[in-house]
Amino acid sequence: MTTLNDLVRNSFEGKLPRFRPCAYYDDRLDCIRVVARDCSVLETRINPVLTVLEDNYYDAPNKRYIGFTVKGARHFCNEHGISTSTPVDLSKLLDAILRTFPEPSVQIFVNLFAQPLVKKEKIGKVALTPDPVEPVLT
Repeated sequence: MTTLNDLVRNSFEGKLPRFRPCAYYDDRLDCIRVVARDCSVLETRINPVLTVLEDNYYDAPNKRYIGFTVKGARHFCNEHGISTSTPVDLSKLLDAILRTFPEPSVQIFVNLFAQPLVKKEKIGKVALTPDPVEPVLT
């Protein structure tokens, strides 16, 4: 009897694609998701725009945060003069978030985690195009 596990393994010929940190745009929810690690995630909303992605089973304090989501991304970009006709520079988007939301939780998260994550993982831009077949990796 063939199991679902067997079918999945056979379809990938025993080779699963390696996860790569990425940023992608979800058109249906109008949000940008930046994900640095493939793991079980808890989403913690810190303001109307920014949601922090936390590893549910992190084994060290520096491995707790694995990404973030910017909700209302297209609307936010349009309101802050960030063109969506070309891929959006995540550093510019995060700078606009810092200017717009002065509360300490946002400032701390963006300055100490989000900006360094984008730089370290070389996740520079994300295209705000509808329904991408695959995440845009830059």
